[in-house]
Amino acid sequence: MVMSSGNTMARRVLMGALAGAMTLSIWGCDKEPAPSGKGQAKGGQAAEFVAGSKADMFTFAVAADPQTLDPGRMSGAPEGRVAFNLFEGLMMPGPTTEGLKEASELVVPGVAESYELSEDGRTYTFKLREDAKWSNGEPVTAEDFERSWRRVLTPDFPSDYQSFMWVIDNAEAYSKGEITDWSQVGVKVVDARTLEVTLAQPTPYFPELVAFYTFFPVPMDLIEEKGNAWTRAENIVSNGAYTLESYREQQDMLLKKNEHYWDKDNVALDQARIRIIQDTNAAVNAYRTGELHWSGTSLPVAQITGLLTHPDYLQEPMLGVYYYRINVSDEESPLVDNRVRQALAMAVDRQSLVEDTMNNLYTVANHFVPQGLPGYTEQGPGLSYNVQRAKELLAEAGYPDGEGFPRVQLLYNVDENHKLIAEAVQAMWKRNLGVDIQLVNKEWRTYLQDVSSMSYEIARAGWIGDYNDPMTFLDMWETGNGNNNTGWSDAEYDELLNKARAERDPAQRMAFLAQAEAIVLERGPVIPVYYYTNNILVSRFLEGFEPHNRDIHLIKYLSLPQEPAAPAE
Repeated sequence: MVMSSGNTMARRVLMGALAGAMTLSIWGCDKEPAPSGKGQAKGGQAAEFVAGSKADMFTFAVAADPQTLDPGRMSGAPEGRVAFNLFEGLMMPGPTTEGLKEASELVVPGVAESYELSEDGRTYTFKLREDAKWSNGEPVTAEDFERSWRRVLTPDFPSDYQSFMWVIDNAEAYSKGEITDWSQVGVKVVDARTLEVTLAQPTPYFPELVAFYTFFPVPMDLIEEKGNAWTRAENIVSNGAYTLESYREQQDMLLKKNEHYWDKDNVALDQARIRIIQDTNAAVNAYRTGELHWSGTSLPVAQITGLLTHPDYLQEPMLGVYYYRINVSDEESPLVDNRVRQALAMAVDRQSLVEDTMNNLYTVANHFVPQGLPGYTEQGPGLSYNVQRAKELLAEAGYPDGEGFPRVQLLYNVDENHKLIAEAVQAMWKRNLGVDIQLVNKEWRTYLQDVSSMSYEIARAGWIGDYNDPMTFLDMWETGNGNNNTGWSDAEYDELLNKARAERDPAQRMAFLAQAEAIVLERGPVIPVYYYTNNILVSRFLEGFEPHNRDIHLIKYLSLPQEPAAPAE
């Protein structure tokens, strides 16, 4: 990665065990901030600025410059945060994932006002709304989607999510150059307002897929004219609720309401500023001094305990897992040996990492797929902390007590939380296995480049599900998947995923996926650490900010009263 109007306060989660130990909040003991600007708290003492009181418009932060603003090429969280506001797909993420009983409720109409599904579950016919327009006033048509999807499916197109489109009939064969006739791919323009999409097999989560940014339309004529420069602020044309007015790298992005957007009358915020703040501690400070209405990224663990009793603290559930990925492409590396990978995984005390290092803010992950997905049950206990067995495996691989084990590097992107975890894991591997690990931290773009080019040995990673189905966590380890980036390939694993794709019975489909997950844990390139929660600061006066397990909060759903009411006594 990650809305509708409602009372956010009712959904704010305080962590009782930790909150009970707190006596001070960042605002001062037992003090509430003034409703706007700088004012008097209870007892006549001065309170600090409330959220956003020093901002001239709705403002939030992202942790890095977007690697790209091209929806077809992007794959990171900062990029997605921007894309969901600048562009719009056939369907879009709904305001919240809380309390939903049906997968169909996860998305709402976007450019498509409606769709029909054939009886065999394979053909979707989307009807586009008449008033859908680009930010230059031109209509958004079915051909815009067809051309945009064809671009992503072009062989060798640099998209980590190209495989998402392989659910479309013949899309995989086209993207691999096995067929060259585009008319054989299941994307058909019936007329300007009607797009027909035929899938290779029924895909229950397809409506969620088309609400993901890889499926968003892009202005193909502009791209052909400007090339990669089409995303510059002076050139870009988009079709979402907002347009990009300016972009200053390492500083900020300014978004403005798109006056040609079909639903502009229901977009309350005319402008929004996205601050680029790499240091999460700096983001907290910016929030505390009234520069932000929303911290935008998860808070640094070291500060969360001081924020638990703050009225703007919010913990959201997250469909995500924090893990380490292992590069197995170098035949000379000890990491090629699965016994070594299993030893490293078993020597990680996840319980300690969650309880001690991360202050109980997350949930231990012994599996890769997060819990709670409807109909899905993992196989077995998953990975466990077992130092004795880890030592035995490492000795079997030829490195008793770490003797002769070369020093390998663990890569993470610049972030205080990643640093804390990496240092703790480094110590565990040294203490439990006698293995020395060198920590390497790099800024976001360089980190992404190193992972993408597999210029790493072990790398920190996080994965937020792109839709509410186990497949979003499992297909990334399939042979050839653009997000694999480990060199790992397993024929049995690939076959199980293919069986799941073809299976019509929901229970059997989930059983195939559970078997696949067991394989990736037993012999794959991943070490899961914990399941995410999203710990953030959000102005209590911001309306429409609802829990979302993929951390998707569209600005179009938000509103900010000019004069917020005073906090309750």
